Amino acid sequence: MTHTTRLVAVGFVVLFGFFARAATYRAPLLDHHAWRQADTASIARNFARERLNPLYPQVDWRGDRATGYVETGLEAFAFVVAVVAAVAGFHSAMGRVLSALLFLASSLMVWRLVSRRYGEENGLVAVFCYAFAFPLLLFIERAFMNESMLICLSLGSLLAAQRYLDNRSTGALVSLLLATSLLGAIKLPYLIIWAPIVGLFVERDGWHAVRRPVLGLMAVVNLGMAGAWYWHAHRLGAESGLSFGITDKLFDASTVFSFEFARTILDRLVRDILTPVGLVAVAVGTWQAVRQQRSCEVFGLLGFIAYLVIVSGGNRHHDYYQLPLIPMAVLLEARGLGVLSTTLGGGSEARRAYALALLLGALSLSTFIRLVSANSWYEYRAADVTMCEAIRTASAPDDRVAFIGDNNPQMLYCIDRKGWLLSAGESTEPRIKEILDRGARLIVLSRALPDGTVRQLLAAAGTPILANERVEVFRR
Repeated sequence: MTHTTRLVAVGFVVLFGFFARAATYRAPLLDHHAWRQADTASIARNFARERLNPLYPQVDWRGDRATGYVETGLEAFAFVVAVVAAVAGFHSAMGRVLSALLFLASSLMVWRLVSRRYGEENGLVAVFCYAFAFPLLLFIERAFMNESMLICLSLGSLLAAQRYLDNRSTGALVSLLLATSLLGAIKLPYLIIWAPIVGLFVERDGWHAVRRPVLGLMAVVNLGMAGAWYWHAHRLGAESGLSFGITDKLFDASTVFSFEFARTILDRLVRDILTPVGLVAVAVGTWQAVRQQRSCEVFGLLGFIAYLVIVSGGNRHHDYYQLPLIPMAVLLEARGLGVLSTTLGGGSEARRAYALALLLGALSLSTFIRLVSANSWYEYRAADVTMCEAIRTASAPDDRVAFIGDNNPQMLYCIDRKGWLLSAGESTEPRIKEILDRGARLIVLSRALPDGTVRQLLAAAGTPILANERVEVFRR
């Protein structure tokens, strides 16, 4: 296969990978991780409508406050959507399309990175794997979330580091510092990308490379920018009382040393992140990396293991916390598939090609089966869409809405209103009376809340106007 033929093949793979992600761009933000998508989307919408300044992210669950400044990481993804929305008007589809567009950038960086390290044939395999072999990634790169940008920046950091080592160019160094600094400010744990970057330096110059000024400069700049952002974010949270929780997902000994944690992570790696065939390919690729002293991949895997421990709370509760593995996984999987196809095909070039095609087919089939399984990430309840439209119609734009017994922000975002979110534990009579006194006009009561006295209180304070099997809505 010639260089031109490979480029054409890469183009087709990337194009169809984009189609696979963008096909559902009009779906409402009520599918998998709807709560996280709704928070990111509400911040983008509030940037566009209220204050187009990335230093001041705002959420909808602000109660009766005029502003909803929140303690969180740098919301760069939401801000990019808001910049476009300020001109074209806001729509949820913008976030989905941006994620799919970031896939284009990420897949092309995969091609360049793997081709540099293992040759263009492995680069083409890596692009195919990136496009179709990681089930959760395929879903996330059309979700209204930061993760598509974080993975893109991670790959960009690796490519910039490789370019710097190849030619010591100032442009590559600036790109490396910018990409890694953005990673730290958006989501600090993604700085585990330091591990494979250090591995690249060790590959090139040996262990004394860890004393290189460039690595020290990267650490200082990254931590300086992250520290400045999180200090500012903490001040916002202290002022408003609103926070996503910066440190509540970190190390927990009871989690790390439990069998349940290990089983959960392994189950997600097998089913959601890599697929069974992908896990075998990554294992073979890891064995090859160790044999060939590929420090980038080895350090990257060790960094991911350390990340699982350090951020054990987040990794236990959320599957998308395992996505930082992807930049290393795509390198190792492509290499592992090459070894497996050679082993299965023997000395025949044709049999080797058939074996590789079968392996890639098995990978994409595993991804497809996971995406359309009984617990599909793409599914959402039509009743939720109907209820959103009904509540929006029954309220004015400036009405404050309170959700009682459900602190999921997806419905508040869906109805495009500001208000309160009370979990079941917070839904006490004194708290509800306080919210009523502070001007809540619509109350959405979750039927899952067992306390019957709460319904009596709301029935006495307002009039039931809407209901379904999940909620009952009262208007004051």
